[in-house]
Amino acid sequence: MAEHTEHEFTIFVNNQPFKTSAHELSGAEIKALAGVPADYELFEVNGSQTSPVSDSQKVHIHNNQHFRAIPSGTFGQRDITT
Repeated sequence: MAEHTEHEFTIFVNNQPFKTSAHELSGAEIKALAGVPADYELFEVNGSQTSPVSDSQKVHIHNNQHFRAIPSGTFGQRDITT
């Protein structure tokens, strides 16, 4: 029987799998793990709902967890002055 000291989780960022043994990661750490630019916005996906995750926010990690990272300012509408 193989001895297993750490459990490894697979999380998905923009549908790409990434492995981690961390039980908790900040938004910035999730983006770094996925190679996402630091200025991107991160969202946790739960079914049809998404929740924003700030860089300093800690997220409890579980297997098959999904996140979406998008360029800053593309979610929602920004005021445009002409």
